[in-house]
Amino acid sequence: MKIKRFYSLITLCSTIVITHAQVGINTANPQATLDVVGSTNTNMRDGILPPRVSKQQLASKDFGTYGIDQKGAIVYITDVTSPTGTTPSIAEVGSIDSIGYYYFTGFQWVPFAMNLYNTDGSLSGNRVVTQNSNTLTFTTTANNGFSIDGTTFSVDGANHRVGLGTSSPETRFHVVSTTPVSNRYNLIDATAGTNQYGIVTLRNTSALATGNFSLLGFTNNGPSSGGGNWALGSVRTGSTLTNGSEEDFYIGNSTGGGLIERMRINPISGNVGIGTSSATNKLHINATNPIRLEGLQTSSGTAGSLTVNSTGVVQLQNSSSISAARGTGIVVITTNNTFVNTATSAKTFDNLSEMTGNTFTASATGLYKVDFVINYPQRGATEDGGDGYLGYAQISLNGIQQSFTNTKVSLPEASGAPSFVTCTNTTLLKMNAGQVLSFQALTFGSTPNSTNIIAPFTINVVRID
Repeated sequence: MKIKRFYSLITLCSTIVITHAQVGINTANPQATLDVVGSTNTNMRDGILPPRVSKQQLASKDFGTYGIDQKGAIVYITDVTSPTGTTPSIAEVGSIDSIGYYYFTGFQWVPFAMNLYNTDGSLSGNRVVTQNSNTLTFTTTANNGFSIDGTTFSVDGANHRVGLGTSSPETRFHVVSTTPVSNRYNLIDATAGTNQYGIVTLRNTSALATGNFSLLGFTNNGPSSGGGNWALGSVRTGSTLTNGSEEDFYIGNSTGGGLIERMRINPISGNVGIGTSSATNKLHINATNPIRLEGLQTSSGTAGSLTVNSTGVVQLQNSSSISAARGTGIVVITTNNTFVNTATSAKTFDNLSEMTGNTFTASATGLYKVDFVINYPQRGATEDGGDGYLGYAQISLNGIQQSFTNTKVSLPEASGAPSFVTCTNTTLLKMNAGQVLSFQALTFGSTPNSTNIIAPFTINVVRID
């Protein structure tokens, strides 16, 4: 055994050459303090083996065993099991978390290859990652698996959520601000010339079914209130996709159950409906006592009146738009006890051109006030049997009598000239558009055959509803 060890020592010495305090192994010309050259011998195991120790072994060293004088010492860690028992040098092994080479910094053992996978650190300058066609993926299943500056940006890999201003996002995208002033504005700047379509878009990707919603929600009921109590966005009105004409703008709110519709705008007509989803006018309100106006001032000029038609449409009625006509003329009675149509009247006014000749044709369905006034002349006793006569005024609708009245035309005073006695027929008629009013006169107990009765008349027609 002693002989074998002696020959091994001779062999080792024969391969080491010392030149100017430089040691060479397998080389006669060392190029550094220690220069080890690989062997061409196929049976020679090239390499250098530093001390192989476990994390437990280094932690168990006496305190101060490694210090400034050991700075740069190298070991190979074979086991990273957390140290137990007596560990006076536990602070020096805090960065040992994987098997591999470590060197001593004078204070701690650190891995040879330090990177973001095994060591925290600080950038010494700006860095650029050029990906080209390569992808960069972060995979995490932790609640705050990826973050920037704490809560500035946080990714919840466990629940697939993103938070801005919070490390515990409650929904897919959760924005929180704790500064009362700065949280008022969240800006998205569109590029110059961007003047079509919405800058921020919500899209419902479910089946194209009538009644689908794509809504922004708003709530003011604290951090655990859930969904928005108020919502605005679009609601589908058809199951086919065209150019946006199948989406109404919608505003609704929830009072504990589902959304209740409050307003809707049709995309084609622009009609706005409140209390109705089928607006027929630019503003269509369906409610009890739907409109209230306070603080109205009196008009300083000619003004009309607001009226509501039978379908609830508000209209302005004034002297130029109201249905009103007035005509005057004479009726000539040549036969006793026989109705005679009035002659063609001269129109004083006729706003909607409804009076033609001696008739009135309704332009719209409504309630009409009709006044037919005839002034019958007094005649001498020799003409009408000595006691005067009766004068009649009749209003007909489409040839059917609607209103009929008469008055006694007495003889004139002996000492006075003959005058006129007025017969007035006033009535309210519900007329449909296109129906025709006509006006007739009649006398009874007179003798117009010898001297015709010529009576002036006035016709007034006004639609009041």
